[in-house]
Amino acid sequence: MFIAMMNSKPDTLETRGRLKPAHDQYWEKFLPALRLAGPMLSDDGESRLGQVLLLDVADRSAAEDIVTQDPFFAAGLFTDLVVRRFRVSVESARNR
Repeated sequence: MFIAMMNSKPDTLETRGRLKPAHDQYWEKFLPALRLAGPMLSDDGESRLGQVLLLDVADRSAAEDIVTQDPFFAAGLFTDLVVRRFRVSVESARNR
């Protein structure tokens, strides 16, 4: 399993909104491998600071390929990409 973390560039809201349908459609085909995904937000919950993805794939190359072909990433909405091997040691089964 691999965790991918990206920091957002500033002032990307318009581009993000335009690409959101393509972004959502892209990730539909990877739902079986996607354990969790979501934005990192400012403390007030208003500004997007980046994105985190947890991918259940065989190797780093597969994780990087999946992430970098996302329309958000391909459009240059992020300043960087860090991919690290990840092992779940605690997982809550609580429903919220």
